[in-house]
Amino acid sequence: GQAFLQIDRDAAGSFDFTRFTFGMDVDISLNADLVELGNYVRDGEAGADIRINDFALGSVNDDGTLSPFNIQDPYFELAFETVDGKEELVGVRLGFTEALGKLSGNIESLTGNIQVNVIGTADPIYEESNIIQRGLLAFAGVNRDTVLQSQAVLVDEDGNESQIRATRVGIPNGTSLSCVSGCGLLSDILDIFGSDGCEILGIATCFPLNTFRTLDIGDVENGQSTQGMFLSFQTKQVFWLDNGEGTPTTPGAFMNIPNGGISVDFEESFNGIERIRTKFLDPYYD
Repeated sequence: GQAFLQIDRDAAGSFDFTRFTFGMDVDISLNADLVELGNYVRDGEAGADIRINDFALGSVNDDGTLSPFNIQDPYFELAFETVDGKEELVGVRLGFTEALGKLSGNIESLTGNIQVNVIGTADPIYEESNIIQRGLLAFAGVNRDTVLQSQAVLVDEDGNESQIRATRVGIPNGTSLSCVSGCGLLSDILDIFGSDGCEILGIATCFPLNTFRTLDIGDVENGQSTQGMFLSFQTKQVFWLDNGEGTPTTPGAFMNIPNGGISVDFEESFNGIERIRTKFLDPYYD
């Protein structure tokens, strides 16, 4: 019983937390026509905090076998706040100590902390560039084989970081590309060219969420899971604790996928990612 269910209590500021962790290794294949959370009028506008059509976890291989979504040590947590001497429930979250697999869907809106590692060769950037932009890239020490990296988050249409009901993901304003390998002598000049208004040197740096129809959670190819993924609901801002560190969340529904949880290359950024097969009879898969 102790190995299967662990109960922990913690406190931070005015909040008390009770977490129930289940010692389980879960493989799941799940499909839902619609996942819609937090559907209410927010800042005078109707909509949903999280809305994903044709949602799926896991995939079906071409030979008909399943590649499930793996969850290790899932947990359920409650957040309480003492108000006028009484404890009030202010938040609930469902979290995964480790997660690995394919997440698919048509993402219409997303509220949360989503950190995407963008890394790959600059060849797709050259393909999207005109002759002047290619000259600027070459001046900055970037060729087609140069490996570049940056961090993408949820943004608005102007490139400002936006965690609430976002429809786009991109390199936020002021963030630049860094050179990983194959760098020219002047590659340090890249730090001068930060993203501004969803562009770097006139090249797009923000993209609609609904073009990424399937995303890897963790390093699926190498079997390395990611930590810190959770879905929460709270009536006010709550700092959910993990290993002594707090993740701030906004009121309403909130999804957290921290750095390292998702990685894409520049080809996928510009052209999106096709949906993988998620059903044995799948209308989205030829």
